[in-house]
Amino acid sequence: MAVARAPVPQTDALPNHWHFFGLRESPYFQTTLGDAPARYPLSLFVGREAEVEQLLAGIGGSSSSRQAVGGAPGVGKTTLAKQVKATAAERGYWATTELIPFHTGDTVEWLVGRILDGIYEALLTARPATAEHPAMQRAQQHVRAFRDGPRVIRELLDIALQGGARGVVLHLDNLENLAERDLARAADMLRSLRDPVLLQDGLHVILVGTADAIGSTITTHTQLRSVFSLHALGPLPVADVQALLAARYSHIALREGEPVSPPVTQSTVAKVYSLFRGDLRGLLKALEEGVSLLVGVVGKHPGAPIPLSSLRRALQTRYADILVQVLSRPRQRQLQQWAESLGAIATPTQDQLKSLWRLSQPAVSQALADLGRAGYVLPLPRKGALPGTYALTGASRLIFD
Repeated sequence: MAVARAPVPQTDALPNHWHFFGLRESPYFQTTLGDAPARYPLSLFVGREAEVEQLLAGIGGSSSSRQAVGGAPGVGKTTLAKQVKATAAERGYWATTELIPFHTGDTVEWLVGRILDGIYEALLTARPATAEHPAMQRAQQHVRAFRDGPRVIRELLDIALQGGARGVVLHLDNLENLAERDLARAADMLRSLRDPVLLQDGLHVILVGTADAIGSTITTHTQLRSVFSLHALGPLPVADVQALLAARYSHIALREGEPVSPPVTQSTVAKVYSLFRGDLRGLLKALEEGVSLLVGVVGKHPGAPIPLSSLRRALQTRYADILVQVLSRPRQRQLQQWAESLGAIATPTQDQLKSLWRLSQPAVSQALADLGRAGYVLPLPRKGALPGTYALTGASRLIFD
């Protein structure tokens, strides 16, 4: 039997430095909007109007659609897909808030099962009474056999269309977390599912990943290139970033109706954002860490905006300490050589780094892979047949710039 606990007095609450700014909590959270009911709602989504309408037009203009959204890490691809699903749901489509992930070691049968689960949840959410339908009963048994999955998916889509839905929208994600071998497997699985699943009337799929992951997956097979529409997602304009933060400040105000003191100025946001090359997630993390380190330490009073110079110094020290802990000395030297010889904003090719580091081609590839996994180097989207280029991330630039 559970024992009821007495409420903890407010005086015993843990310290919360965001209260100094009139905020309940950090406005720089990196959680995807809509992941927790009523916590960080999709109403905080700002900008991307053209991209949302383009994706919605792709859904609305066909009885079945397949679209792929590619972009750099942290630019907001997943949240964009969630916003598109929510808007489509308002206009008569059925969807689930969950995403359908790819996993290491996936098989076609497992992916079919997750797609089946996604459609099942979309129907059950929109029309709970359909749970008693025979096709829904079969889906509830989590059919895994490839020969049965497409048939049950067709039955579920028919239930949706007959129930008044304009279609069912699914969101496939997690490509950027797969190794190269698993990306190739994901491409093979999608090719296998093209005709029996992806082309079925009433099904609309949004595939999300980094530009390279989307390119590796969709362009590997002609059969996929011919049915997927590709969308390249660029950085969110800085004006929209400012509007996004203003919406967050208002949403998590400590007391409704009372003014909020932004922890940093708009000019500081713009400068730090430029260092992160459009990586919104990286910007938010840096602002959260920097303000947490400095609140009450600098400024005329605890709620004063943190000066840019103080923020940069604090982040530089913190990120430099972390770099020493996570990278070997050779990797540290390679980053330093890059920044000092080429410049922190340089975007070299592997051949240029090969000359700079005096390494073999395989060794350069391995170094870039190691630095990328550690979060200090980012491969940039390829431009046609030109060699691939690389850039230092915002964390690296805060250390070396």
